[in-house]
Amino acid sequence: MDKFIVRGGNKLFGKVKIQSAKNSILPLIAGSVIASGKTVIKNTPKIRDVVIMCEIIRFLGGKAEFLGDDLHLDTSLVNSWSLPSNLTSEIRASLFMVGALICRFGYASIKRPGGCRIGERPIDIHVDALKTLGVKVDEGEEIVFSGKIINSGVINLRFPSVGATENAMMTALRGKGVSTIKNCAKEPEIEDLQKYLNMLGANIKGAGTSVITVEGLSKNNSGEIVFTPYPDRIELGTYLFALGAVGGEIEIHAETFKNSQSVINFFKDNACKIHIINDKIYNISISDTLRSFGKVCTGPYPAFPTDLHPQLVACALNANGITAVEENVFESRFAYANELKKFGAKIGVYGKLCLVEKSVLRGANVVAGDLRGGASLLIGALSADGQSEIKNAVHVDRGYYKIEEKFSALGAYVKRVSY
Repeated sequence: MDKFIVRGGNKLFGKVKIQSAKNSILPLIAGSVIASGKTVIKNTPKIRDVVIMCEIIRFLGGKAEFLGDDLHLDTSLVNSWSLPSNLTSEIRASLFMVGALICRFGYASIKRPGGCRIGERPIDIHVDALKTLGVKVDEGEEIVFSGKIINSGVINLRFPSVGATENAMMTALRGKGVSTIKNCAKEPEIEDLQKYLNMLGANIKGAGTSVITVEGLSKNNSGEIVFTPYPDRIELGTYLFALGAVGGEIEIHAETFKNSQSVINFFKDNACKIHIINDKIYNISISDTLRSFGKVCTGPYPAFPTDLHPQLVACALNANGITAVEENVFESRFAYANELKKFGAKIGVYGKLCLVEKSVLRGANVVAGDLRGGASLLIGALSADGQSEIKNAVHVDRGYYKIEEKFSALGAYVKRVSY
């Protein structure tokens, strides 16, 4: 296993290249099964979740390989609709394969998917959505979905779940007529999936709004599809909160900011200065006086993203005043707080509310328990006095590719070692 060794106290200076969004790439890999041909996904990081999804594609009979920074998929020979339990138990994103497999074969079989332990993440929203389209679901040791004949209809999601929205979109492509999905998630990653599926020959409208319409896929595009997803707004936010915690100045391409206004506004109203160069590059600098962020409530897009909540808390430990964070998506998201306290963090957790005070942080030995919580520990260690050790780097690797190299390139001391 790997761990990070971090020596805090260095400001961050330099350029940051933001990878394509993990939360776009994973459903796109699943969607490639519908393509039944070749797909190239540009600027794809070799993060653990992507690697596992590629292994699933290979298990089903397809091909997946990296050529430089691009992921090349060929699903023309996919011949199975039963997903491997040893892989699906590792990542929740394997659930995206269900809609794609139903669309192609009329069936899908999966054991309950894994992922970060950040609270209850039931799949009943997915199941109810697919049942509305006429899919029969047998929930035994394995969950078997039977949908040879898909009905067009109206799906009312009781919560704007990203995954359920995407599964419903892909499943509905097998039907005839037009299906309507209401109370959809509005995340930009859903827009990416719509664009990709439309490149296959689908007619999907409304991504980014609360209502999406899906027309049955009558003809599939047989040519190679090259797709560039949105930049990863969560990775961008992680580096911005690290910058807020330690200070400095970083340079980022402007197009990266398109879907990150909820985060950018936090810093614009605080100690952040943004300098635009040639309308393409942003230089973002943070002064030495960071103020508290007030009260922040997580929620579905465009609200503040739950996946940046832990990083915000780690940054707020360096801000004057008290920051309150209300978590409205995952009830167990505060598990990282006890690890931050080992640095000397003043954090109080009261149900779904977290209160954060400016703290004097000192190096400590901590353990990452999930992906975003691990990122928050890195930010805490970067702003702590002395050396820290963060075990279970594998959790961080699920969403960030060679994060230690990116931070090192900005002047931080972050090393990866095996133990």
